[in-house]
Amino acid sequence: MQIVAPAGSADGLRASVFAGADAVYLGMPLFGARAKAENFDDVGLKNAVEFAHLYGVKVFITLNTLIKDDEMNKAIQAAEYAYNVGVDAAIVQDLRFIKQLKRRIPELTLHASTQMGVHNAEGAQALRDLGIVRAVLARETLPKDIAEIKKTGIEIEYFVQG
Repeated sequence: MQIVAPAGSADGLRASVFAGADAVYLGMPLFGARAKAENFDDVGLKNAVEFAHLYGVKVFITLNTLIKDDEMNKAIQAAEYAYNVGVDAAIVQDLRFIKQLKRRIPELTLHASTQMGVHNAEGAQALRDLGIVRAVLARETLPKDIAEIKKTGIEIEYFVQG
């Protein structure tokens, strides 16, 4: 089991790392569903990755909004920057964006955002077929369905809170 914690700011990042998170997820100014978080500009992201990796903590970048046609190049550039500064994975939801990332940055590990609504084995298998490594399951996913999803071989992430 791995603890993945949100890090919406530099303070949140430090708190998550020092509290023992195995990985953190965080956003950049654009293309992330964490719009209310402070998020990280280019320099902040580079510093965040260096800090987290110093403590053996992985960094997952949220690029999990729907990408409009006129935003695609800018979204790809953001992903390329994040990859180049060492993020461990990108959390995504847009199918066309996934296809573009697999073509342009094939080494970038992709996780399916909970926004994709995956809640059964068929959906998990479809993600694997797209080259997705991990599925952040829909919050409504039932324990019996998680057991079936696990059989597909995809990594599973599930929200535990409250």
